[in-house]
Amino acid sequence: MYPRGEPERIEELRAVVRRLRAEGHEVTPRLTFEAGDAVHFAREAVRARVDLVIAVGGDGTVNEVVNGLGRARWQPRLGIVPIGTANDFAAGLGLPHAVPEAVRVAVAGRAVAVDVARVNRRLFVNVSTGGFGAEATEHTSLETKRLLGPLAYLVTGVREFVELHPTRGRFTVDGRPFYAGEFLLFAVGNARRTGGGSVLTPRAEFGDGKLDLMVVEAMPRLEFLALLPDLRAGTHLESPGV
Repeated sequence: MYPRGEPERIEELRAVVRRLRAEGHEVTPRLTFEAGDAVHFAREAVRARVDLVIAVGGDGTVNEVVNGLGRARWQPRLGIVPIGTANDFAAGLGLPHAVPEAVRVAVAGRAVAVDVARVNRRLFVNVSTGGFGAEATEHTSLETKRLLGPLAYLVTGVREFVELHPTRGRFTVDGRPFYAGEFLLFAVGNARRTGGGSVLTPRAEFGDGKLDLMVVEAMPRLEFLALLPDLRAGTHLESPGV
């Protein structure tokens, strides 16, 4: 779990752990402090052959837990308690935001199969992006996220927009050319939402065995600015340059 340094959040989680233990569940909390901790703890859970791993945090915590579970033969069920900055993947799954309700779903809810994708040696279950969106996410500081929540990505995005520049690349889908040239951003979606609620791949389904690719070609800055609301809402797929 990654409680974002909020004392009241830690107390809330302690109360949930006490309740679960009173109900007869064996619970082993693990608190993360730096990148890689959740990967390590998830691997420990696999070796211990636990039945359920609950990722308590945001999309980054979920991603680390998924990479810790990896492709091991023993696969615990994965639950999510979304207390991070954006919680895009949890929102796409329709999970409750309140901690007690989210824990109840994780422990007693119906399990659903979710596709897992790979980029080089890293696994992901949500959306992998490059270009403008990825730069905004990467450059959003922890302190900004603590102060502003999901709006932190928007604030950083405005700053990144000032330095907007295209990148040249080539995309292939199932071995066939898809796009080659300059682009401003791309998204490979197993799910739909990323970056604090931007619906970049609105037709993606996390259990259909497929990934959705969306590319925004290089265009004048003002045209891209006009496109941003559609990128946020998921209404951009028929727009010129997409």
